[in-house]
Amino acid sequence: MLTPNKHSKSSVLPYKHGNTDYVKQFTLPVLREGTEWYIEFYAFDPALGKLRRKKIKINRIKSLMKRRAYARDVIGRLTTQLQRGWNPWIAQDIGDLHLFSDVCDSYDRYIEKMYSSGNYRKETFVGYKSYLKNLRGYVEEHPIYYMYQLDRAYIVEFLDYIFIERDNGGQTRNNYLSWLSNFCGWAVDKCYLTTRPTDGIPYIDKKHLRKKRQVIPTNVVKQISTWLKDNDPYFLLACQLLYNCFIRPVEMTRLRVGWFNIKAGTITIPADAAKNRETMVVTVPKKVMAHAIELGTFHAASQDFLFSIDLKPGDHQVDPVIFRHHWAVVRRALSLRPEWQFYSLKDTGITEMLDRNIASIAVRDQARHSSLAITEVYTRHLQRANEQVLQWEGSL
Repeated sequence: MLTPNKHSKSSVLPYKHGNTDYVKQFTLPVLREGTEWYIEFYAFDPALGKLRRKKIKINRIKSLMKRRAYARDVIGRLTTQLQRGWNPWIAQDIGDLHLFSDVCDSYDRYIEKMYSSGNYRKETFVGYKSYLKNLRGYVEEHPIYYMYQLDRAYIVEFLDYIFIERDNGGQTRNNYLSWLSNFCGWAVDKCYLTTRPTDGIPYIDKKHLRKKRQVIPTNVVKQISTWLKDNDPYFLLACQLLYNCFIRPVEMTRLRVGWFNIKAGTITIPADAAKNRETMVVTVPKKVMAHAIELGTFHAASQDFLFSIDLKPGDHQVDPVIFRHHWAVVRRALSLRPEWQFYSLKDTGITEMLDRNIASIAVRDQARHSSLAITEVYTRHLQRANEQVLQWEGSL
């Protein structure tokens, strides 16, 4: 605390961000009498990095005696509050003030532990680390020093930076908001924040989100298949599993050779390998199974990963990014359009099955969708008469 006769701003040492002792500085309140009567004191404002004067006017009290009595009472209460850690420029007590960098370090250790103990999957862990890194990078350019400064206004500005300045898509902006909500919820649980500042910040409506990827035309799919058979047959198997079995790239990196049942024509995806965390059986078309057999896939050990080094079976689990690298080679070789992405094969396969009148329920089960409504999003509105409806003869 600074003494009453040393309350000028020049008496304060230069502020060093990150030292909470500076933030606890204040001067004792004093009464100033004159044309204007007011109580004056200084308290440290972290946003400015210096002491800032606070004035409380009391001219409204007409009687001078009552005015002085009122001032003594206010000065007493203010002194007690300031000594207990209250600060007029901060939304919380100084005693609960936490450095933003320290909180981020603590959160970083938390997600490391969650990952190492098996509570987070690798892609979740990597995603959270990336979000945190980008938030910290933004804070370096737009400084805040204490966790309480990560308020709603600051978060909205950060989301605008992601969406507008970085020119990311609406879904990416929504993903950052979802992570920030998780991060702030964790901070509330750990008493670094009193409330979650993300509450009430709206997501961009999914109706306004447009996927960059598009369904690939059937003739192009055939070109891809022919090229891969001659140039990258192991990646062809990955494409077939995505196109026909709708097994996601991340899930494919977890597949084991022993999960296939050649006789039954199925693959069982355990809960700990599936995105929806449910054990489910997926049908493997004969054409796909035949290609796997031709590659000698099932000569590998049952515990081997289906896709390992060079996308051949092995004991090393690869990163999902490997599929994008192989797809980039295909794109260059066949001059594919940018919106025809590797994951487009899943959308294309579902769409083609529905177009060929395979029952929606069968497609739903194959895609492991939670409802028919999700599956039927892929149904295209025909621009010509439906032959089955054309020949329909109902009772009326």
